[in-house]
Amino acid sequence: MPNDVPLIDDIVARFRQRLIDTGAQMRAATSPHEFFRTEREIHQMARELADEYTGSILRGIAADEERTRAAAARLRESTTDRKLALASKGRRSTPVQLLGGTVIHLDASYMCAKRVDGERLPRRGKSGTGVFPVLDELGITDRTTPALRLRVSHAVCEANSVAAARELMEQSGLSVSHRVALRLTYGTADVAIGARKRAIRATREGKDDGEFVGRHVVACVDGGRVRVRTALRGRPPKGGRRKFRRDWREPRVLTIYVLGDDGKRDKKVRSVIDGTLADADDVFALLLFHLRRVGAHRAASLTVVADGAKWIWNRASALRQKLGLSDDVPFHEVVDYFHVVERLYEFARGRRRWSEKRVHRWVHQQKRRLKRGWIDRIIASIRGLLTRTEKRKGSIIDYWLRNKARLQYPTFREAGVPIGSGAVESAVRRVINLRMKSASTLWREEHAEGVIHL
Repeated sequence: MPNDVPLIDDIVARFRQRLIDTGAQMRAATSPHEFFRTEREIHQMARELADEYTGSILRGIAADEERTRAAAARLRESTTDRKLALASKGRRSTPVQLLGGTVIHLDASYMCAKRVDGERLPRRGKSGTGVFPVLDELGITDRTTPALRLRVSHAVCEANSVAAARELMEQSGLSVSHRVALRLTYGTADVAIGARKRAIRATREGKDDGEFVGRHVVACVDGGRVRVRTALRGRPPKGGRRKFRRDWREPRVLTIYVLGDDGKRDKKVRSVIDGTLADADDVFALLLFHLRRVGAHRAASLTVVADGAKWIWNRASALRQKLGLSDDVPFHEVVDYFHVVERLYEFARGRRRWSEKRVHRWVHQQKRRLKRGWIDRIIASIRGLLTRTEKRKGSIIDYWLRNKARLQYPTFREAGVPIGSGAVESAVRRVINLRMKSASTLWREEHAEGVIHL
């Protein structure tokens, strides 16, 4: 193990005088602007110092011949099943951008792959054959460190746009171009989606020491809307821009959280938020995975809250069995109260010659019945107002009949069960509506999936 004390002393010595000078300027500051400038400069020096130390360690790792040979041997072993042979190409210099934004150049061993069966491999791009074994082992790809890629991808996913994300990062000393920011974000998303798929396949039983064991667990599911673009097959036109089709897709978002003693969400326990563009079966497979991961199979109770969508409730009842929840553990299915009230307003406003005052009076009466669990009276009132066409279709009454057991709000309140899905609706609003559903914004499906997950 090398002694890092001299290295640290040398790095600190280079920053000592700058720190002393800036500290003196901060003490002498007589205005908010001067204090603001010196505080930011001190923080910038801290980032530079961290990058300097990280860069020195990486240079030592890249120069370590023994470690390089071991990394190359492990890489060769991992590529045997892919029918690849690796050949050393000596040492090459490669730029690497660190978490603080500093770009260093590393002289590291470089290897190229070729097929043992003689088939040609691409020379560049994602499927290229070149690799720096000792750097690849540390996750240093795309000329960036893993921490930097995660920082950029989080900034891009959380900001309103890539431009806004870049502006925020530049304020903290990190400068990346628009194209690089997108490339790093989509690359990180691909890795995260791949890891999630492997975790779903590997998780077949609940985690007995999960964070949600013994707690009252609530799972919410909801959908949003996002526009995706799909390239059309065929020869590109003269301009070179390939034509594409624009479609609306429904990204599904899920939220899992625990209740505190007061019956509200326990903010001390981190909630689970995830989403996907996949179909309904995949959404519930994802929900089942997260419930197992947090130990919800040993929960004190489990409640599923959602709107009245059939695709949700057709699968919710099977969730208990697949999760392995004990028969003596309460399992509640709840249709979001506010969604039901919205349907009442929608129905009332569809009546001919009803004034807004009459609409509110009728809905207010049904809300009182709803809070008391008098669903049969609501159904009877609706039946008397149906048109012939509505009676023939039967969809309105069918909604109330199939969800009757999920509308027993007095029972749910007595059990301390939430009757609203505001947690997941908030996630849909923040993740889908504010970030992805902007005007004239079109997403490739794989990119949208990754950003939703991140």
